[in-house]
Amino acid sequence: MQKFNRELQNHILTVCIASYPHHTSWNQYDPESFPGLMDDHILAANVYYLCERGLISVSSQRTDDPYSLFENIRATADGIDFMMGDEGLKSVLDIRTIKIHSDTMTQLIDIISSSNIPEEEKHGILSKLQELPASAITHLTNELTVKAALALPGALQLIQKYLQNF
Repeated sequence: MQKFNRELQNHILTVCIASYPHHTSWNQYDPESFPGLMDDHILAANVYYLCERGLISVSSQRTDDPYSLFENIRATADGIDFMMGDEGLKSVLDIRTIKIHSDTMTQLIDIISSSNIPEEEKHGILSKLQELPASAITHLTNELTVKAALALPGALQLIQKYLQNF
């Protein structure tokens, strides 16, 4: 039998989720369907792999019996989300912060200054841009990022051209 077994890992996670928020117990597992449950090296490898991936947590064991491990594992929120096939609350709570540096604003001002629009219009855009609060600048930058992503084929060519110079 292979040391790492996805079916065994799936079985362990399924039992952990059924027991959530409590720890599992040996009688919840099906050793007949999963011979790896009876091999303490395979069992430990798969349990600790799932733990290192953040899908289950393992409490400290109070005995040398390898099967007491089952009394000390439970699903994590990430493990539940993984088995449900979505990102759960993580997709809502895992917010990324993007900081805009002053040189980014300087570059944006330079782009506007060198554009082919009438001077009066440039001046109006630049003065409004410099008056914007930080939250509005962040929103503007987000909108520009979306527009750039939608123009990806052209942006991709630009990136390739840029990378050829290095």
